[in-house]
Amino acid sequence: MAHYLLSKLGFDLEEGRGDDKTDDDRKPLLPRLQVSPEDHFPASTQGTYPRLCQLSDGSLLKSYTAFGAEKERILAVSRSTDQARSFEAVGEITRSRGDCDNCFLLELRPGVVLAAFRNHDLRPEDGKPTWFRITVCRSEDGGRSWGYLSQAAEKGAPDGLWEPFMRMGVGSQEVQLYYSAEGDLGQRQSTMLVVSGDGGETWSEPRMVTGEEELRDGMVGIAEMRDRATGQEGLVMVMETTRYGPGRFSIEAVVSYDGGLSWGSRQEVYKPSGEERNAGAPQIGTMAGGEGVVVVFMTDEDGDGGVWPAGAKIKAVVGVGLKEGVISWSPDAGVVFEEGSAWPGILEVGDAEVLAVCERESKIGGRLLSLHV
Repeated sequence: MAHYLLSKLGFDLEEGRGDDKTDDDRKPLLPRLQVSPEDHFPASTQGTYPRLCQLSDGSLLKSYTAFGAEKERILAVSRSTDQARSFEAVGEITRSRGDCDNCFLLELRPGVVLAAFRNHDLRPEDGKPTWFRITVCRSEDGGRSWGYLSQAAEKGAPDGLWEPFMRMGVGSQEVQLYYSAEGDLGQRQSTMLVVSGDGGETWSEPRMVTGEEELRDGMVGIAEMRDRATGQEGLVMVMETTRYGPGRFSIEAVVSYDGGLSWGSRQEVYKPSGEERNAGAPQIGTMAGGEGVVVVFMTDEDGDGGVWPAGAKIKAVVGVGLKEGVISWSPDAGVVFEEGSAWPGILEVGDAEVLAVCERESKIGGRLLSLHV
């Protein structure tokens, strides 16, 4: 099975073989991604910031932010039973005239789903935030009806809390919730982690995961990956950051071998070409049973310049060959969605396929990404 998965990823286990090199000494070949030319499902839903969640019964839930009258924001949920070729609206998590967005779904156990999202109070006279929250709601009927559960984190202005990401951690009931926390009036940002052992009802004190370099880290995503030398299971976290100066974003990653308790081996995933260009808002998905990962992200590197993130495309790169914390990343990025696309999400839907979703000119679109074999 390992040979099969490696060959699907484009590894040649015989290439470069010599008496002075072992299999683990050779750098793996990088596979190419094939992007489906058509939308996987019709881009008919008005909204932004889509995220996908696969349930234990095989169905998919899609969360996104829709907009109602008088600046009302609606966190909506749709369900698919045909691998995202069509969706049926099934519920609403909440409605708010505050700053309610960045929804992320996680199935806790069959039929029980958590939703984490930013939920900020705004000052009526100028729309500026006065109180920041990462709120958690729960559904016990597969996403149809929702109720308030807890506040995973909250604080007053001026520095905000953003972009929650959840995963199941060590133990069947441990939920890990990562989010971005601003500092120094937004000039820097750290990745924080809170943990719940009771299904999201209460949360630990926040712990900093990244942020020691005083950069602006944010928009984290996490996927599983296997170390090709040891077979050990690892986690890869991607984030946007400001390595090349304030307000200029590139993408980096860190790796964990202990289920997210500690992170290290910080490395570059993608640096945009051109001066004053950006690559940000990454999300990551596992491919080929953990032998590889795909990172989708926004970038304005092909445009004429302007105010980021306007004019961005969605692109993708592949990572393979995790060894001692280091991953081989493809130097060139393939275009997934053309200019006018934003806030991508990703979900593994097959052994060598992921589904990328995003906002396309205020509508939700999705395309399959597969390994070119």
